[in-house]
Amino acid sequence: MMIERIRREHGYMVRLLAILRRKLVLLQQEMPVNYNLVHDIVDYLATHSERVHHPKEDILYLYFLEKYGHEANVANLELEHQELSEKTHHFLNTIDMVLQDAVVPQHVLIEQLENFILQQKRHLDMEEQSILPLIQQSFTASDWQAVEGLWNVDEDDPVFGDTIAEQYQQLAQRVRQTEDECV
Repeated sequence: MMIERIRREHGYMVRLLAILRRKLVLLQQEMPVNYNLVHDIVDYLATHSERVHHPKEDILYLYFLEKYGHEANVANLELEHQELSEKTHHFLNTIDMVLQDAVVPQHVLIEQLENFILQQKRHLDMEEQSILPLIQQSFTASDWQAVEGLWNVDEDDPVFGDTIAEQYQQLAQRVRQTEDECV
């Protein structure tokens, strides 16, 4: 079911944000950080969100608004997805600059990373705690069938799926390490 896939993707994002949070702590302690890994996480969050995750959520939200009427939090989500995309790309540009040996003051990088994590987490929490429960409570079986019929995108996740994209090999390996550490 679509909502289960969305929630699973949220779980993936939370795991990636936890890795970024550990990188933030290292930066704050003036310790070395693997910026390629930071880049891969932010790039994955941008790419997967724009191509798969947010369009899927937008189908749910627009369907909800059309069938069940205006709900302020739901109505603002499509715009919020666009704003998150812009902020993510802005931060990705900063990481690209670091990787190209441009001078980026440490405090600027720390502030941007901290803001990125907070914005992403706030958005995920709002969806998980307010929006998705409202939709789940409101939708009938026929509503779920209707939204599933509107979704026809290949969802093979390039980090967490069966086939790991070449560009995300290092990230997938790091995610597996994190899973092993939690066992």
